Amino acid sequence: MTKAPVMRLSKFDKVFEVECDASGVGIGGVLSQDCHFIAYFSEKLNETKKKYSTYDKELYAMVQALRYCCHYLTPHEFVIYSNHDALRRHINSQKKLNVRHVPWVEFLQRFSFVLRHKSVVENKVANTLSRRVTLLSVISTKVIGFEKLQGEYESCPDFGEVYTTLRTEHLQVVDDFIL
Repeated sequence: MTKAPVMRLSKFDKVFEVECDASGVGIGGVLSQDCHFIAYFSEKLNETKKKYSTYDKELYAMVQALRYCCHYLTPHEFVIYSNHDALRRHINSQKKLNVRHVPWVEFLQRFSFVLRHKSVVENKVANTLSRRVTLLSVISTKVIGFEKLQGEYESCPDFGEVYTTLRTEHLQVVDDFIL
């Protein structure tokens, strides 16, 4: 994390992917290519939108994520991931649209995309962005995804040597670091 960039510039010859999610407090989306993030989106829901059904919140999250990233996506086919399977199955087969869905579905028709299901476990970044408000109260007790950093300890140019020494020589303290 200290050497490689967290976000990258887009390459328009590669497929874009959009992950989106909704929670009871907000919505979030991530634009990526080849598992590298390009842009993030997050929005807190107002009291009216908090009362939407889960389907409506997920559809709203998708629309807002596409609005945020539309300048990347308009001329290209791309993939959208949502953890709401009913949305994937029914978005194009609804016989009657409610008043709220009409402008959203009309907006979605501007794009050429494939909608795929991605489980909550795999959709971590968008899931976190949709809950950003509640994350502040959780952050003091649990950092989400921290366990993935452990695989990078040995290769870290700043910490790798200290980590290897602590682990292999079973020392208690090295340079004020404790394992």
